[in-house]
Amino acid sequence: MSIVNDGSPLISANELKEMLGEENIKIFDIRGKWGSPPTSSHDDYAKGHIPGAIYLDWVTHFLEPNTPVNLASVASQAQAQDEFKVLGISPNDTVVLYDDYHHMLAGRIWWAMRYWGFLNVKVLNGGWNHWSAENLPISVDINIVEAIDEGAFIVSQQSHLRASVEEVKNRPDNVSLIDARGPINYQGNPSDPRSGHVPGAINLPYSDLLDTETGLFKDAKSLESVFNETLQGKGKANLITSCGAGYAGTVSLLALKAMGIEASLFDGSFSVWKENGALPIEQGSA
Repeated sequence: MSIVNDGSPLISANELKEMLGEENIKIFDIRGKWGSPPTSSHDDYAKGHIPGAIYLDWVTHFLEPNTPVNLASVASQAQAQDEFKVLGISPNDTVVLYDDYHHMLAGRIWWAMRYWGFLNVKVLNGGWNHWSAENLPISVDINIVEAIDEGAFIVSQQSHLRASVEEVKNRPDNVSLIDARGPINYQGNPSDPRSGHVPGAINLPYSDLLDTETGLFKDAKSLESVFNETLQGKGKANLITSCGAGYAGTVSLLALKAMGIEASLFDGSFSVWKENGALPIEQGSA
């Protein structure tokens, strides 16, 4: 039984366990690390993964090619169409994504798939680490998408889910920009004038949205409290999330979507913003 998209972006480990082996469920392992350079982790996949999961390299899929990852935008329409075909994703499928990096790698692919119109996609709450901690089934079988399984989903751009540099620069007063980086990166270094944040951005670290012990997202009531405290009376109807390069910001998107709020992502985020020397930068706390 495939999940019909109900607006929730998350699926629990127990829910996924009950769905293992079903025909229209496609699970993708997106483990890796952000660093210099960013890396995907096929070795970890090969050592053990959720049964039926297919490895997905987050530094190449749904991403602008031949560009540093921190500056690469979401895949073009033609490339995205190719991705769905190669990954064997069809309109009636339910896609489940997981990583071991605070949901931000799975979150980025979740956002990219939705940006190109595929809405029935979920992120495993707690990711691989929670699945492992719960001693749930693990497989070492290497799964691939067979050529006969080419996906039939047809992409359709959802432009409201993505914000450009110009849209962030010219955003009206009723639109809040949330920066999901930690305070140190948000505040910047006085010795580096191109560090800091987009003027007017509000700092809400992605880590504040997760339970420190389990790695799970906080419950809806707690998330509501965190966002209300951060926004200080500003509405949540018009939000853009941001970060260093467009990954941690998707954790904010997941949290907001779990609360029933649709927001857009500043693709490329501060890495793209600071590349343009004509754009202003603020430093210090809000």
